[in-house]
Amino acid sequence: MPKFKVVLLKHGYPSVEDERRIITAAGGEFIDGDRIPEAEVWRLCEEADGILDRWVWLKPEQIKRFRHCKIILRYGIGYDNIDVTAATEAGIIVGHVPNYCIDEVSNQTIALLLACVRKVVHTHKKIARGGWDDLPSEKMWRTNGRTLGLVGLGNIGQAVARKLGGWGMTLLATDPYVEPALATALGVKLVDFDTLCREADILSVHVPLLPETRHLISTREFALMKPGAILINTARGPVVDNQALLAALNEGRIAQAGLDVFEVEPPPADSPLRTHPRVTLSDHVAWYSEESQTQLQITAAEEVVRVCAGGLPIAIANPDVLHRLGRFAEWTPNDNAKWQLKRLEALTA
Repeated sequence: MPKFKVVLLKHGYPSVEDERRIITAAGGEFIDGDRIPEAEVWRLCEEADGILDRWVWLKPEQIKRFRHCKIILRYGIGYDNIDVTAATEAGIIVGHVPNYCIDEVSNQTIALLLACVRKVVHTHKKIARGGWDDLPSEKMWRTNGRTLGLVGLGNIGQAVARKLGGWGMTLLATDPYVEPALATALGVKLVDFDTLCREADILSVHVPLLPETRHLISTREFALMKPGAILINTARGPVVDNQALLAALNEGRIAQAGLDVFEVEPPPADSPLRTHPRVTLSDHVAWYSEESQTQLQITAAEEVVRVCAGGLPIAIANPDVLHRLGRFAEWTPNDNAKWQLKRLEALTA
C-alpha cells in the first residue's frame, strides 16, 4: 500500500516520467491529472497528501477541500495562481522552485534589452521585406555610460547585474528586502523607487506579483521616467499597467518596451501590444530551456516527496504556516524565504 498520494493537476507536459519515478521510488502513488477526467482529479485531491500544480488556479473553496494535503507545490518561481492565504489558513505549505531558471530569465532580459537598444526585430523585418539602409533610419545609442535600473534584486536581478557588470553601465536597484552588502558586492547602488524611475535609461522588472506589486509601474511611474527610456519586463505581467504602458509609448514618454509577460496571457488578438512598432515581444518563454524544464520537474517532485515523508521543503512561499503547524523551529530559511519573512514582518509591523 502506498505511503502517500500525490496528484498532479492538469499540466500539458509532454512527459511526467521524472515525477512518476521519484514519487513511486519513495513509496508514493502518483496520479497524472492529464490522464483522468477533471471531476475525478478534484475528488482525488481531497485524499491527496501532496498536490503538484503548474497553471491551474487554486481558489479558497477548492483548497478547503484538500483535507489531507500537506503541500501544494507550484511548478515555477511565482505562485500567484494559488491562494496562499487560504492555504495557510488550511495549514498547507505552499512550495515553489525559485532557483530553476535564473540563467534563462536573466539571459532573456538581456536579449530583450539588446533587441530594443539595437532595433534587432525592426531591422530583421526590414531586410526580410527587401529593404536595406546604408544609414539606418532608426536611431540607436550606446549602452556604455547608460544607467540600468533593476526593480527587484532577487536571484534574477542579481544575475542580470553580474552579467552586465562589465558593460560600462551604472547599475541601480530598488529592493526593500535585499542586504546592502550584497548590492555593494555586485556593484549596484540601492536607491528608492522614485529615484530609480527618474534616473534609469533602462528599467528592468524583477519582482514577484504580490498585492503590493500589482501595477507597481503605472501612469505615475511612467511620468517620472526619462524621455527615451526603455522598459523590460520578464517578471509578471500585472506588475506593469499595460494601458499606462501603451499611453506612455504612444505619447512618446518612453521609447520602447521589451515584454515577455502580459496582464492577460496570451494577450488578446487585437491587443495593440502585439503590433506596436516600439514593442519587442516574447511569449512568456524566458523561463525555458531543456535544462531548466528538467530541473523544474525533478525539483518539484523531490520537494513534494520531502514533505510527504515528514520533512520541510527547501523553498516555502508561506513560511508563516509553520507557526500554525508548530514546526517553525525545524526550518532553516534559504535566501528566498528570508525576504518572505522580512516582507511578513513589514506587513504586520
